[in-house]
Amino acid sequence: MSKSITPFDEKDAFEVDIDPIEHPTASDTESEQLNALGAPVEKHNPLGLQLNYVSLFYMIVSGVVGTGIFGTPGSILKQIGSVGASYVLWVVGFIITLFRVLIYAEYVTYFKDRSGGDVAYLEQAYPKPEFLVPTTYAAINVVFSFATSSATAFGSYILQAANVERTTWNQRGIGVAALAFTTIMSALSTKWSLRLANFLGHVKIITLLFIAISGFVVLGGGTKVENPTANFRNAWEGTTTDPNAIANSIINISFSYGGTGYAFNLVSEMPLKKRLKGFRVLVPITFFFLFVMYILCVTAFFAGSGSLEELKQSSVLTASLYFENIFGVPGRRALDVLVALSALSHLFVVIVGHSRSLRECGRQGVLPYTNFWVSVKPFDTPLGPILVTFIINIIVLLAPPAGDAYNFVISLGSYSGYIFDFFLSLGLLLVRRQRKQRGLPSAGFKVPLPLVIIQILFQLFVIAMPLVPPSNGSLKGSNVSFFYATYCIVVIGLFLLCIAYYIVWQFVLPKYGKYAHRVELYTLENGAKGHRVVKVPLDQVEEWDKTKTHIHLSAPAEDSDSHISLDELPTASTTKA
Repeated sequence: MSKSITPFDEKDAFEVDIDPIEHPTASDTESEQLNALGAPVEKHNPLGLQLNYVSLFYMIVSGVVGTGIFGTPGSILKQIGSVGASYVLWVVGFIITLFRVLIYAEYVTYFKDRSGGDVAYLEQAYPKPEFLVPTTYAAINVVFSFATSSATAFGSYILQAANVERTTWNQRGIGVAALAFTTIMSALSTKWSLRLANFLGHVKIITLLFIAISGFVVLGGGTKVENPTANFRNAWEGTTTDPNAIANSIINISFSYGGTGYAFNLVSEMPLKKRLKGFRVLVPITFFFLFVMYILCVTAFFAGSGSLEELKQSSVLTASLYFENIFGVPGRRALDVLVALSALSHLFVVIVGHSRSLRECGRQGVLPYTNFWVSVKPFDTPLGPILVTFIINIIVLLAPPAGDAYNFVISLGSYSGYIFDFFLSLGLLLVRRQRKQRGLPSAGFKVPLPLVIIQILFQLFVIAMPLVPPSNGSLKGSNVSFFYATYCIVVIGLFLLCIAYYIVWQFVLPKYGKYAHRVELYTLENGAKGHRVVKVPLDQVEEWDKTKTHIHLSAPAEDSDSHISLDELPTASTTKA
C-alpha cells in the first residue's frame, strides 16, 4: 500500500494510505475504465449527493426561465415583423437548443462521474496540446463569471412592483442584495439552496401555467379584450427579409432558451443510479415541457396585449403589458413580483452551477492556490469558487457606468460562451473518435450525426453574425455607441492572449528555467481530489518519473476515470482542506 505526503505546506503535512478501492486497476473491463484525462474522478463526491429528480427538474426550469420569456416576445416580433414568423423562430430556437441538450446528455453518458459541465467535457475532447484547454477555459471562466443580468432584473422588477422610480443605483443596490443572499445561501448549504430554488421554480411554473390558462380565457372571449384573434389574421404580413434582423432574432430566441447547461455542472452530485435516466430522459422531457409553456405564453401575449404595434413597442415589458391589459395595474404589479422571483431562482442556479465549473478548473491544476478552489470545507460547498463568483459579479454590477460600458462587459461574457459552445459541439465528434480508436463499445446513447453538424453550424453562425455590419449602414452597435464588433474583437484578443500565455508558460519559461512540468495527484482530508502542476528541474526529471509516474493529460479518452494500475499511480498527496 502506497504512502503519500502533502506537496503543500510541510507543517500541515501528514501521511495517508491510498485506498485501492478508490482506483480501478488495469484488469477492470474497458467499459469501467475511467479516462486519465483531466482532473481525477471523485468516486465519492465531497460535495455530497444533493441532486435528485425534483431538484434536477427545477434546475432546468430555473436555468431556462429567467426573465426572457416575459420580455423578449415583443422584441422578437419587432425584429422579425410578423406573428407567423415569430412562431417559426420559437420552434426553431427550441429545436436547436434541444440538439445542444442531447449533446450534453451524450457527454454525461461517457463521463457520468464528472461535474463541471463544459470545462470537464472540453478537457476530455481536447487533450492536446497538454494544458491548453484547461488554461484557456480557466482564465476566461474566472474573468467572465457573470450573473449580473438576473441580479439587475430582480432589482428592476422589484422597483417596478413597488411603483418606485428606477435609477441606476437603486436598481444595482437591490441587485447586490440579491447576489449577497444567493451567495450566502449557496455557500452555507447546497441542500437548502436547492430547496429554495425548487420552491421558487415551483412559483415560476405556476406563473407560466397561469399565463397559459389566462390566454385560453382571453381567446374564448372571457375578458374585456376585444377581438382577441385579430393579431392572428394575416399572420405572415410584415415578415422581414433582412438577414441581419433574422439572425439577431434567432440569437435572441436562443438566449431565451439558454440555461440548460447549469444542471450539467452538478452531474456527479446525483446518485449514480439516477444520473443517466435523469440527464438523458428527464432533462429533455423537462425542456419540451418548457417549450410548450413558452408557445402557450407567447400565444397569450399575442391575444391579450393589444395591437401588434403595441406589442412591438413593449420592448422588454411584454408580460407587463399583457397583465395590465387583462388585470389592470394591480395585476401588473403582481406579475412584476413573480418575474422578480423568477430572476432570483435563476440567480440561485447560476451561482450553484458556476461554482462547480470553477471548482473543476481548480481541480485541473492550472489555477494557483489549488486548495482555495478545490476545498469544500467547512460547509461541504465550494466556498472559494462561490466567493470568486460573488466578487466578480459585484465588480461587474457596480464598476461600469450605466449604458455603453455595462452593455459592453455583458456582451464580452456572452460572446466567449458562443466560442466555447462551438468547441463543445465539435469536441463530441473528437470524443467519439477517441472511443473508436480504443475499441470501446457503444455507450447506449448517441446523438445522430446530422444533429451534431447542425449544432456546430449554428454555433459558427452566432459567432460570425455579430461581425456582420448593421443593415442601416452605421458602424455603431445596437446597444453601444461605439464600433459594433468591439466586444467580439476583445474576446478573440483575450483568447489569443491566453494562447500566448500558454506558449510562454508551457514552453518558453521551462526552456530557459531548465525545468519540466509534471502533474501530481493529491487528495484532501475529506476526499476531494485534484491535480497540481509542479515544476521539476531537468536534472531531477528522470528520478521524478521513476518514483512518481507522470500523469499524461493527453492520453486517449475512455469511459470516465483513470486507466492507471495501482503500481502506476502517481504519488498522491493529502493536505488539510
